[in-house]
Amino acid sequence: MIDLYNELEIRLKTPEVGIRHFNLWEGQFDNTSEKFPYPLPAAYLEITREDTSPLGDKVLLVKSNFTLHLGCKDYRPAKTGAKVTTGKGILLLSQVITAQLHGWPSGKFGTLTQVSRRTVNGNGYLYRVEHGYEMSYKDYSPQVEREKIDGDKVAVRIE
Repeated sequence: MIDLYNELEIRLKTPEVGIRHFNLWEGQFDNTSEKFPYPLPAAYLEITREDTSPLGDKVLLVKSNFTLHLGCKDYRPAKTGAKVTTGKGILLLSQVITAQLHGWPSGKFGTLTQVSRRTVNGNGYLYRVEHGYEMSYKDYSPQVEREKIDGDKVAVRIE
């Protein structure tokens, strides 16, 4: 998940997309007034579900679902450069992010598939949208094995 976070931050902070602030979701948009403590447009990553199942001795299949929470009060698309200050700005931002992320295979994790998108009521002049994604990938990182030794003692081996 750390790789996913880092890759998303790099991809969303490009001039083509224009996200100025990226972080983990902790309900930031729900607790703001019209004065925002972070630069907009902003995106927050919320990991909603992660399941793992073994594919063999040293491989896990990881299925992840996450939501990107997007917020802006205005948006300046890279193509036109014109500032959009109405609710249309969040729709343009949403469209750009969909084009950047849906079906994107980064190489470090599985291909992203967008499964949902919805607009959310904002506070003041904040416009919001949420994108839901899912992906699956194979994890080859070392797995922890536990063995009982001498009754209650447990030895941990990383293979």
